[in-house]
Amino acid sequence: MVTSTGITEGYSMHKYTKLQEIRAKCELKRRKKSWKNRKAINKKNRRKSILKYVEELKKPTINHDAPINFSFVHNPDEVLNYLSEAKAYLKAKNKVGFNISKIEILTPDAIALLIANLNDAEFHFKSGFIGNAPNNPELNKLFVQSGFYNFVKSRGFKPVAHGNLLHKESDFKVKPTIAQQATYVGVKHTLNSEIPFEPLYEILIECMSNTNNHASKNRADKCNWWLYVYNDPKTQKTSYSFFDLGVGIFESIIVKKYILNLVKGSFLYKNINIVEDLLSGKIQSRISEDNEIRGKGIPQIVSSSKLDAFDNFYMISNDVKINLKTEECFQLKHNLKGTFLYWELLPPKIESE
Repeated sequence: MVTSTGITEGYSMHKYTKLQEIRAKCELKRRKKSWKNRKAINKKNRRKSILKYVEELKKPTINHDAPINFSFVHNPDEVLNYLSEAKAYLKAKNKVGFNISKIEILTPDAIALLIANLNDAEFHFKSGFIGNAPNNPELNKLFVQSGFYNFVKSRGFKPVAHGNLLHKESDFKVKPTIAQQATYVGVKHTLNSEIPFEPLYEILIECMSNTNNHASKNRADKCNWWLYVYNDPKTQKTSYSFFDLGVGIFESIIVKKYILNLVKGSFLYKNINIVEDLLSGKIQSRISEDNEIRGKGIPQIVSSSKLDAFDNFYMISNDVKINLKTEECFQLKHNLKGTFLYWELLPPKIESE
């Protein structure tokens, strides 16, 4: 059949079908070649990955000895230096062995800080690490009962031995239920009571609330806070360790703005010089949405720390350590990228007749 254009329809359809077959064969050939190339590339990448893994296995483990006095609240500079060196080793893709077998002094706060760092992606850089426990039987018992092994393997809420409490919060929210439980743990052990102790609860809430201000804009989703409550069976004290892994008080947006206005653009200042302003409330310790809540924040914690029920009340942030009961401050050589608070709940004094 001849169309009005003078072209035979049957011939046109036959030619079109042939072209389709040729194109299909070319496409099939191209896909086969592409598949072979991808397969070769994947095989090459797998080989590289295996070789890299084998090379990492061949690397000797750096035996990183902890300071003899492994207490963050009493020996912050040495503990911070220890963690800083470990971070540098891990960043260089070395396998690190955290050797705490020879330590002679250990406090719960140091255990919690070590757990938090090992769970922080910015600390270990996905490098390998191993570790051990103290040789000293009493320190070994404290280490195991802390829940350390649970948190090295998993994340979240874990109740640990003897009513102790170890909690990680990744969304920097205020958790009243956790504050209530942490208060109950201490009051039950130290005061032998089940009646809530309001000042202790308020301190915990303030610690959680202030965490929001210890993160920068680009780290807001990575600012975790940790709470560790330890019941000492010997002294009947309950110790509280609370810290976040933000940027620290003195590197927070609010404090940096205050410092900038204070020094008029000069950077010749030390964080320790503005501690008095921070504790007295001259520096807003809350975000603008919370300005209507008066008497809260760090000044509230300072005020509560003066109560006789509390002892050894310290705050460490960046390169400053502060005794909140006496308001003495100490310059540190090393920097904590975050904020740490530690205090002890004391058993009631027995008055002699």
